[in-house]
Parts: sequence; structure tokens; C-alpha cells
Amino acid sequence: MGHTENLSKKPTTVLSQSSTYGMGNASYANDGNLNTTESDCAHTAHNQSKAWFQVDLGKPHGIQHVKIYYRREGDGAIDWKQYRFRKFYLDVSNSSASGSMTSQRARCFTDNTKEPTLPPNIIDIPCEQWARYVIVESTYKAPEDNRSTGPILEICEIEVYGN
Repeated sequence: MGHTENLSKKPTTVLSQSSTYGMGNASYANDGNLNTTESDCAHTAHNQSKAWFQVDLGKPHGIQHVKIYYRREGDGAIDWKQYRFRKFYLDVSNSSASGSMTSQRARCFTDNTKEPTLPPNIIDIPCEQWARYVIVESTYKAPEDNRSTGPILEICEIEVYGN
């Protein structure tokens, strides 16, 4: 397997997302801050039909695994949790999220969590693929979400390990 590094941290890596809510720019998912409160996370906009978040490695790399830190505000009953992370999927591709159909991608993971269960908010996904783009995508509308009619991604940090 050899030496792996966090490819997200390379200076040539570009992060982008399908839309942006408030101050939740894509760059928050690559700042080394592993806090999972809203102000530390990339955040897509409300009322979209699809939400995606993309790591562009600049050129194809040998990817080993992808670690995602998703928004979770705390363990208390009223604390906001990772409801919007259900049913997400992780794809890799050599064409970008906006320019590719899912058929042009390799699927590394699909979350099948059903409400009221929550997926883990920190998840490390094996994804041994050769690809340029790492894409987190969702079309899921969380029933707990009374603010949006569509999917939202709130990715606090994403680490793409490979060589």
C-alpha cells in the first residue's frame, strides 16, 4: 500500500460545491479544523434538487480512502445532528460533478440509513480507485428539516487519502 497522504491538502486541490448557504464556503471542508459545528462547515443552499460537494485533485491519483466529518452540534436531544447526511453517496470520477452522469463514475459508498437512525457523522470510507474527482452527493430531504425542501450537505472536513 505504501505511503499515503491527505491529497485534499495539496496546493493544487480545488474544493467546490453545488451551491453555498450563507458563509459556508467549500474551503471550510479543507482547513484542518475538525469541529463539526455549523460555522466550521461547508454548507450547500436550501431548496435544491441535488446537493454535491467535490474535491478536484487536479489530476488522477491513486485514492485509498476518504474520511468525512459531517455537521453534528452535540449529543443532547435538541442539538442539531447529521440528519441531512442520510442516503448520501460517494463517487469518484475523471469528470467533474457538474459535468458527469452518475453512470460515468465509480460508486464507493451509499448510505442506506433510514430515519430515525442517523449515519455516523465521522466516516472513513475505503475507496481504492484511480480518479481525479471525489464527489459527495445527495438527493435526500431529511424529514427533520423544516427549513429546506431539498437535500443539503454540511461537510466540515473531507480528507482524501492516497498516493
